[in-house]
Amino acid sequence: MKKINTFGVVIAVLGVLIILTPIVFPVCEGLLELVNGKKVPMRCNWTAQAEWIIGALVFISGLLVAFAKSAETRKRLNNQVFFLGLATILTPLFIIPTCMNPDMACNVGTKPALIILGVVVTGLGLYGSFL
Repeated sequence: MKKINTFGVVIAVLGVLIILTPIVFPVCEGLLELVNGKKVPMRCNWTAQAEWIIGALVFISGLLVAFAKSAETRKRLNNQVFFLGLATILTPLFIIPTCMNPDMACNVGTKPALIILGVVVTGLGLYGSFL
C-alpha cells in the first residue's frame, strides 16, 4: 500500500474549508435593483461561487499532492496550490470584490476568513514547492 503524504491531506482539508466558508459565514442574500428595473444578486454572491470553484481546485490539488509518487510532481502541484491560494485572496479583494458597505455580512465574516485561508494555502504551496 502506498504511503499518503499528510501535507497533501492538509491542503485538501483547507480546500474544503474554503468551500464551506461562504456557507458558515453567509454572504449577503439581497438583490440589487438596476436602473432598468432588473434585479440581480449582490457581488458577494458571485464571490462565493468563485470561491467554491477555487476551493474545489485546492481540494483536488491537495489529494493529488497526497498521492503523488514523485517529488517533481509534488513540487509542480504545490506551485499550483500557491497560485490557487493567491486566487483565494485576490477574489474577494479585487477580482470579484465583496459589497462596498463594510458592515455587510460578507465583509465581516466571509472576506476575512477567505483571506486567512488563502494566506495559509499560499504559504503551504510555497513551502511545499521548496521541500
